[in-house]
Amino acid sequence: MYATEEYEINRMLLEILGLWPYQQSYFAEIRKVFFVSTLSAFIIVQLLAFTTTQYSTNLLLKILSLTLPILFCIAKYYIFIIQADAVKQMLERIQDNWRMLKNKLEVDIVEKHSYIARFLTIILMGFCCFGLIMYTLMQFFPIILDIVIPLNESRLRRSIFITEYFIDQEKYMYAILLHYILALIIAIAALGSVTLIIITYALHISALLNIASYRMENAIEWSILAISSPTREYLLCQRIIHAVTLHRRTSEFIKFFQSKFMVFFAVLIIIGVSSLSLNLFQFLRLIKMNKNIIESMLHGALIFIHLAYMFLINYVGQILIDRGKMLFKATYNGMWYAAPLHTQKLLLFIMQKATVNMHVGYGNTFIASLEGFATLVNAAVSYFTVIYSTGQKNENN
Repeated sequence: MYATEEYEINRMLLEILGLWPYQQSYFAEIRKVFFVSTLSAFIIVQLLAFTTTQYSTNLLLKILSLTLPILFCIAKYYIFIIQADAVKQMLERIQDNWRMLKNKLEVDIVEKHSYIARFLTIILMGFCCFGLIMYTLMQFFPIILDIVIPLNESRLRRSIFITEYFIDQEKYMYAILLHYILALIIAIAALGSVTLIIITYALHISALLNIASYRMENAIEWSILAISSPTREYLLCQRIIHAVTLHRRTSEFIKFFQSKFMVFFAVLIIIGVSSLSLNLFQFLRLIKMNKNIIESMLHGALIFIHLAYMFLINYVGQILIDRGKMLFKATYNGMWYAAPLHTQKLLLFIMQKATVNMHVGYGNTFIASLEGFATLVNAAVSYFTVIYSTGQKNENN
């Protein structure tokens, strides 16, 4: 099941994280517990800093700016654990859709979109690995300098994260650093793999909509119209039915996905927008104070990741909206005028149905699209403005 070569990378990533729905081993369950525990512990030790450090608004905002991105990754990982059956059903639906393809051209359309998904997987995971390596090097940079260019005393080794382990952090520095790196590896892997499987779903839907439009556009041909009436009517109806059936299956796929995931994704939107706002605040604050370049770079990188993630998801949503409108255009651009009157009435009914936009979103509150991306960014900037103005007032007082 779901063993096509095009999706092999996604399968491997989900298996590593224990999220592959066909895994039924204790080892997979142990991995889930270990990954969730590691990420949760990473958040807890940051929040425990409030117990030993004097509370301030700046401390709260600083800790939350680094905690919320990890919380986002945990939430996304946990959603796929809860909805394992839904993930399995969607994978099976993809397999069924592959079996509905009728010729090489349709197979090529689906394969083209699966190749795009695989390319995005490789590129995104490459960026994630690069970011992780850079963070690790920044943490070990003072140690490397002490070896290469030694001074009379060791350089100050200061972590970007504010944490409290209730142990001597200088003595157990390497163990704490190992926890940092391990938590970030799991967070990046969870974010990347879960996001990419969702993008794979979306690109598969886009491919099906392309095929449905192709079938509709080529449903009426002169070779069919030249056939005698009873056979002609049957062939025309069959071709139109094949296009409409695929379009309907695509619509059902989207509705199923929304029914299972969109409530959870609404929570992710709240976490993501809040996280972006806080990182904007921290970045501007550090730049304004001309303090801690490495920390400024970290928050700048987090801002870029937030914006890139939001844009990618919403751009894929925009593709679905555009592809959904293609059936109407394909029906209109076909040879409907040469079809019998009965077929023309049928096509008119289909065009009316095709005017309903196919989109992924949370009701009418939010729709994944380029407009939705602008809405999220505007919301984040608005919250950032409020936080910044409040912080300025507190500093003045």
